[in-house]
Amino acid sequence: MRHKNNIELFEYWTAKRGQRAAPSRSDIEPADIRGLLPYIFICDLAEDRHLGFRLAGTALCALYGRELKGMPFGSLWLADGIRNAGRTGVSVANGATPAILSLDCLSKGAKVVKAEMLLLPITGPGGLHDRLIGLLSVFDPPYWLCHDPLLGFSTTGIRFLDLDRDPLFLANRPEIRLPAPKSFAASFGKNRKKVAHLVVLEGGRRD
Repeated sequence: MRHKNNIELFEYWTAKRGQRAAPSRSDIEPADIRGLLPYIFICDLAEDRHLGFRLAGTALCALYGRELKGMPFGSLWLADGIRNAGRTGVSVANGATPAILSLDCLSKGAKVVKAEMLLLPITGPGGLHDRLIGLLSVFDPPYWLCHDPLLGFSTTGIRFLDLDRDPLFLANRPEIRLPAPKSFAASFGKNRKKVAHLVVLEGGRRD
């Protein structure tokens, strides 16, 4: 866990859960974490075991240029990562096991920024493990962030946290490295051509 915002949320979550596997949604006071709220989200499991956004912070929605409430959790990923992301989210919500994801974020303009996502289980009104609270933390936010909407995430690593050992610096469980996509350019479809060692993406005005 490298980003200070994720460490802050994890410490808050740990204090609220006490000796339980996970705190309740009602234990989380927005005023206590007001500085993190723009990038915080809550997802819950539907009866079909699919994970969807119950709410999402304004900055997170701005990254994609659309409202995320009601959207599937996996829809934030590029096509080849949707299934794995959805299964990871369900595992956290249903199994009360926190996870940290390393991400490459690809914009529609073919720009890339690195981020870290923390996923923490919380329980609903009935005490069931059926939801999670998460936080997306972007490293060194570039000038174009929120102006060039994201096309999707690519997960480069996943680490599940062992709550029976001190997890603050995550030395207790290694990160699972994931293979990078063959080419981010493939995410833009077939409107591209090779010129020498460059890849040209066609678009823009044609008049």
